[in-house]
Amino acid sequence: MMLESLALIAIGLVVGLSGAVIPGPLLAFTLFDTSRKERVTGHYVVMGHVLWELGVILLILFGFGWIILGNNLIIYLVGGFVLALMGIKTIRSRNAEVKMNGARISSSLGGGIFYTAFNPTQPMWWATAGLALLLKGLEVMGILGVLLVTAGHWIADFGYYIFVSFLVHRHASYVNPRQREISIVLGLFLTALGIYFVEQGVERLIF
Repeated sequence: MMLESLALIAIGLVVGLSGAVIPGPLLAFTLFDTSRKERVTGHYVVMGHVLWELGVILLILFGFGWIILGNNLIIYLVGGFVLALMGIKTIRSRNAEVKMNGARISSSLGGGIFYTAFNPTQPMWWATAGLALLLKGLEVMGILGVLLVTAGHWIADFGYYIFVSFLVHRHASYVNPRQREISIVLGLFLTALGIYFVEQGVERLIF
């Protein structure tokens, strides 16, 4: 049983890490948030990420995964539009604060939730690869297996984003004086990513 437990955690760890290392809005926000606050904030950002993912996992486990799969067009269009809008606001902001409808996302935890919720690939990943991961855990050790693969996945998220946040903080003397430049680069990245997701949604609408 011990070997099976470790194997499931390892599977979740590897699959989780493969998703974590792909650049996306959550990574962009982690870099921005760490440089802005001049301290390691990656663990708080991932806590927000985990809270949102927990909701998605419960949705799938209770048999409502079809809601995600049946609304992928809306997910891509809305998520892409919001990311593009946030990217533009980040570029235009003079004081390096991210704003949405006049409200600042100053919370690391809140940013983790927001940039996970409006990342169109995140719910789709859980409805496909993530679902396969959960089923594997369920087949091997039941609910305990689901908990183990999920724990492995989240360990990967925490480890990677804390490491990235630490690197940014460690080199603060180089990063902090360039916060304006960093916010522009990350804003451009979010805008481009948002446009790409909108394009994916439009393709699904047409074809």
